[in-house]
Amino acid sequence: MELTDEKTKMKNQCKLNIIMSIVKYLVVNAFLVFVNLMTTPNYLWVLWVIAGWGIGLILTIVTNYLEFKYNNK
Repeated sequence: MELTDEKTKMKNQCKLNIIMSIVKYLVVNAFLVFVNLMTTPNYLWVLWVIAGWGIGLILTIVTNYLEFKYNNK
């Protein structure tokens, strides 16, 4: 019983980590898009931020998934 509770807590923590990472990504990048369009609309530098952080976000999601899968064997 104790092991199941531990696995459930870990699964919930992994989901929470992923959700919080996505929320941060969306909020910060929405703000940066606004700043970019208000300051230099002719050059979309924000695309570099979105792409770079997007790669990091994908790695975070994959890492959390693999960590959960590995620990549930």
